[in-house]
Amino acid sequence: QRRKPSGSQTGASTSWEERMREQMRQHPNEKVREMLEQMEAEGDGQAPMVKLGDASMAAPFTARAASVEPVSSIIRQGRCTLVTTLQMFKILGLNCLSNAYVLSVLYLDGVKLGDTQATVSGMLSAALFLFLSHAKPLDRLSAQRPYPNVFSPYLLLSILGQFAVHLTFLILSVRGALSHLPPDWKKPEPDTDFSPNIVNTVSYMANMMIQISTFAVNYVGHPFNTSIRENKGMWYSLMASVIFFVTIASDNMREFNTYLELVPLPETFRDRFLLMAFADFVFSYGVEHAMRFLFPAPHGPRARPVRSEKKDKNL
Repeated sequence: QRRKPSGSQTGASTSWEERMREQMRQHPNEKVREMLEQMEAEGDGQAPMVKLGDASMAAPFTARAASVEPVSSIIRQGRCTLVTTLQMFKILGLNCLSNAYVLSVLYLDGVKLGDTQATVSGMLSAALFLFLSHAKPLDRLSAQRPYPNVFSPYLLLSILGQFAVHLTFLILSVRGALSHLPPDWKKPEPDTDFSPNIVNTVSYMANMMIQISTFAVNYVGHPFNTSIRENKGMWYSLMASVIFFVTIASDNMREFNTYLELVPLPETFRDRFLLMAFADFVFSYGVEHAMRFLFPAPHGPRARPVRSEKKDKNL
């Protein structure tokens, strides 16, 4: 048996009929008018009812919750995605700039990367990028907003400042390595086979330290994503990378360094190199947070104070 429409449903269908007839009268196209008449005939003069399972343009934004909590969830997820994308752009930019210096400028001095070195470096970088994308949004929506785009003063100046620090670290490290070369050393030709030397070892270690520092400094946690310690995969990968760097730089495992085709560093230069690596991280961290302080992220509009009804009546 068909259910008898109530008064509100009858009024809704009547208003829908009037709108359909008005559109048919106003529309000049005959084909569109015929389609509207056909829709009215199929609907028996009633508004179409949407059933469960029907496709809709609003389907991705529909929720069964009876509150506005899904709206907050969408905003938090969107902010998390935006922050992760921006920090990936920063990290890729800094890594590309440092790699460009090592692979192009130092290439003229006979600096090359061995196959094992490139494989280990690529695996560590892939693991860090993988866990970087696993950052999750916080449960509470923050009043602070993320930076809206890549071309912001904060982002550009932060990249330039950090690259200046990394470039200084690379130049000082390579100059120190060149000063410890034997007197009879001759610069190899660019197309010759790879042979490990102190310049290759120092440039590889410096590039590894720059990669670790870039991920650690530019990770954005609160108030949008989980912090670097809450992101367990990222935290453990960074700790493993730091242990790996300290191990090869201190030359505590000579067999492992031989497998990576790294030559031992002089003791005095080794200590100075580790100190420069620590200074690179500290200055990069300082540049990043100085740019965040000078160019703060925008905040949402403040809530306006609402006057009570008693005050309005007195006015």
